Amino acid sequence: MDNLDFVSFIYVILTYAAFAILIIGVVWKIIVYAKTPMPVKIPLTPAPKTKTGAFFRVLGEVFFFKSLYRSNKSTWVGGYVFHVSLAIVLIQHVLRHYVYDFYHGNPPAWYNLLVPIGLVFGTLMLISLVYLFLRRIFVERVKFISVLSDYFILVLLMLITIAGLSEIVFQSPAALEKSVVQLDAFFNKLFIFQPVDIPHNPFFLLHYTLVLILLAYIPFSKIMHFVGIFFSPTLAMNDDVRENRYTDERTTRLTI
Repeated sequence: MDNLDFVSFIYVILTYAAFAILIIGVVWKIIVYAKTPMPVKIPLTPAPKTKTGAFFRVLGEVFFFKSLYRSNKSTWVGGYVFHVSLAIVLIQHVLRHYVYDFYHGNPPAWYNLLVPIGLVFGTLMLISLVYLFLRRIFVERVKFISVLSDYFILVLLMLITIAGLSEIVFQSPAALEKSVVQLDAFFNKLFIFQPVDIPHNPFFLLHYTLVLILLAYIPFSKIMHFVGIFFSPTLAMNDDVRENRYTDERTTRLTI
């Protein structure tokens, strides 16, 4: 890393640190979830009778938020728009940063649609985040159960989105494309531990700094629901207690 300027050196260290915290933290949480004993079977009824049915029930929650839709449709709209927009924006980021490199600087015509797609779904994501934030402030029953971390993550996500949209709105296409090319090289070299200078565009650096904060914060936040949902006994367990007696060897000591 001797050839890096000071700003790039700092961001290389921060990037490795953020991803290390993210990966180690998520793996540790998965281990904790997997080792947590379940003394009794507590599926949320009506529940599927088979493990296959329980698996598809979890997938229904992952892709369609079915229980949220049944309980609160207005919240479901805001949450679903956010998650779908986020997924599309993430895919757009990956395509934008690597398609250009894959085609050796001569990307196909559809590549030019990626920026408008990012602008549209980034805007939808911001609108949904503002709605979810205001809901926590003005809906009394939601405000009652909200804690500081709930507001923090929404504000952080809004700032990330605003910074990302600013890259598109306040920069020329040439400047934006230059940052994309430089960022492509930056990440490619990071993966092989031969880092090069990061783009010094201030819009990008603000956006990227906020993203690193988010990545490091994920293992300690409610965002871990993207993993925890697969270990949720109320959703992942099938309802066959009458057919098969449920036992968990890890909880035997609790019944002695």
